[in-house]
Amino acid sequence: MRFALILFASVLFTALPVSGQQDTTASAEADAVAAIEKLMARTRQGRDKPTESDLKVRQEAGAEMAKLGEQFLKDHPKSEKAEHVHGLINMGLLEASVAGDAAAAEALQRRATNLKDATIPDEMKLHTFAVNHIAQWAIKNGKKTVTQGSPEFQGVFREAFFAAADVLPDKDSIFQMLLLQAKSGREMSAEEKRSLAKRVAEHSQASTSIKAEAERILSGTPAYAVGKPLELSFTAVDGSKVDIKDLAGKVVLIDFWATWCGPCVAEVPTLKKAYETYHAKGFEIIGISLDDKKGDLLAFTKKHEIPWPQYFDGKHWNNEISFRFGISSVPTAWLVDKKGVLRHTEVRTYDLESAVQKLLKEP
Repeated sequence: MRFALILFASVLFTALPVSGQQDTTASAEADAVAAIEKLMARTRQGRDKPTESDLKVRQEAGAEMAKLGEQFLKDHPKSEKAEHVHGLINMGLLEASVAGDAAAAEALQRRATNLKDATIPDEMKLHTFAVNHIAQWAIKNGKKTVTQGSPEFQGVFREAFFAAADVLPDKDSIFQMLLLQAKSGREMSAEEKRSLAKRVAEHSQASTSIKAEAERILSGTPAYAVGKPLELSFTAVDGSKVDIKDLAGKVVLIDFWATWCGPCVAEVPTLKKAYETYHAKGFEIIGISLDDKKGDLLAFTKKHEIPWPQYFDGKHWNNEISFRFGISSVPTAWLVDKKGVLRHTEVRTYDLESAVQKLLKEP
């Protein structure tokens, strides 16, 4: 799965990594979450052309998702899956609201106006606010279904972010998400990206650093370019220093990934095989983790015996390195040659070996 501006909705349907032993409590939680997730298909019954009967099914399924979600939070208030369930509640209420359930719309509105709870992560507060904004827009405009990939939806979602910046405290993170789209939004034209960056640059709530980044985007100065040397240095999660300049003479794969990303996890065996095969010949891997929980990253790398260094700052999609380079989807893999020059930015696992072999043969 590749995530774009709808990433807040998308990431909530990615299975959370499981840590620790599978005790009875963990199993009960997993079963409860699975029961909620199973209802998602029914909230999309009829797809883009739902009948009245389909809308009724959507209302019932969305309301049931919210009901089961609220019960889960009562039964498992300290669960690691609580944030995921909060998101499922939001999505259930969204689908039910758009399908015509006034009670669901009211419930979603209440959730979006009651965001002072310190236990709710800032990202989830933004998700709740944005989902409610979309629901209110859909109801106002007589929409009976919301097509998440449509240009119309993407535009509404961006407007939701701007509205959120006016009321939520973590404004820099919100503006960073918008600037990420101004850098690399695949569904946006060059003019739309410039317009978005300009709007952020001129926004009264944007900080000096955010305005500076927006101006850099408007100037057209790229953070990287294929065929040019790449600047990258950081302190890895294990405390080691990593600088791509120190890796001169080696071929380096830069892997932008996360443990919550199913396709990223699926690629790990292929990456390990390539590392084991070519490491002695001068092949290195650097991981840029978009995880927000350090424990998840450490547990995963230990369990799967991943030997290469990992960058982690806990900022999720606002990860300092991935944001600088405009990474808006994971997995994303780059290849840097022996001279430190960025050669590829769309490396897939099926052509990784051939690409690495070719670069290793170069002087």
